[in-house]
Amino acid sequence: MPGGATVEAYEVDHVFPGIGRRVMRVNARKVHRPGNGAEQVLPAIEDGTDAADLEREAERQRRLAQGIVDTLREPLLVLDGDLGVIAASRSFYRSFGVEETATIGARLPELGNGQWNIPALLDLLERVVPEHATVEGFEVAHDFPGIGRRTMLLNARKIFREGNNTKTFLLAIEDVTDRRRLEAERAAALAGTEALLQELSHRVMNSLSIISAVVSMEGRQLSDEAAKAAFERLSARVMAVAELYKSLSVSKSVEAIDAPAFLGSICEDVVRSLQDGRFPVRLDAAIDPFLISTRQAIAVGLVLNELLTNAIKYAFKGRDDGLIRVAVRHAGGAVDLSVADNGAGIDADARVDSGVGQKPIDLFSLQLDGRLTRHSDAGGTRVRLVFRLG
Repeated sequence: MPGGATVEAYEVDHVFPGIGRRVMRVNARKVHRPGNGAEQVLPAIEDGTDAADLEREAERQRRLAQGIVDTLREPLLVLDGDLGVIAASRSFYRSFGVEETATIGARLPELGNGQWNIPALLDLLERVVPEHATVEGFEVAHDFPGIGRRTMLLNARKIFREGNNTKTFLLAIEDVTDRRRLEAERAAALAGTEALLQELSHRVMNSLSIISAVVSMEGRQLSDEAAKAAFERLSARVMAVAELYKSLSVSKSVEAIDAPAFLGSICEDVVRSLQDGRFPVRLDAAIDPFLISTRQAIAVGLVLNELLTNAIKYAFKGRDDGLIRVAVRHAGGAVDLSVADNGAGIDADARVDSGVGQKPIDLFSLQLDGRLTRHSDAGGTRVRLVFRLG
């Protein structure tokens, strides 16, 4: 120890006989004896084993934690209770183009050009520690230096340890800029497609309406009753399909439509178009609210059209009144459709045209994989179709 040198907290890690491994901290100072000026060295030795081991364990844990943080692909900050940065992942430095020296120790609102100084975000974060709250999916859109405008999703959670007295929490940052851009592009493309399909549906509906009107007009000019009846059925079937496209245009959907609106319109159109003016056919329709796929809607609409046509044309012969009840129930993914009239019941000899109308009903019921049942007596006829939505 030349000159006036001193030794401060010199650490010796050694295995001592009788006491084992110890970490000793040595402090020494050179002094001169009064009188003869002899030099002496006064050492002070402190057993710092426990403290040294704790420090080394803390350093080991810090390095382990930093290693874990650095392996994360997404930017991550470790903050204290005052929103000061304790640690940051390499991806944070790389993503935001900042240096460690300008980050560690700085408070979150002061990082960069103040892009994190968002009152709503800071209020949420300040409640994470005392209230053990979490921040999930907080979205930030900002112009970041060097990388431009980005959209970030933030998630924050307190680090829980034994005793739960820590004030440290994690702030994870996910760049969702590209995701949001793709979502916006997809939404715009979908909106454009839906607009095009709505326009096509509208044009198809108009075309089918014109075809139905022409067929109906030609049918009225025929003298043969059988031919006239066939034209009437054809016109009604075309209008049933046109009604589907009308519902598609109104619902702004190409996959499913509102069943009450679609089936209700068919009921009203068929009854209105087929009454011959001799007496009014009263319609009582009760349709549960549900959506039906366009694929199934065509078949259901045509079945309903045929059932109503049969009832109006044949159920009330010789009568001056008539009632048709339509019920469509939906429960558990199944649909129960029934059409009932209060007519005289089925007379196979009188209803010579019934076979023509019955064939499409059987065909479309089969297409729906449905169960079709009929019951007829002197009090009227009831046809029931049960099928599952799909």
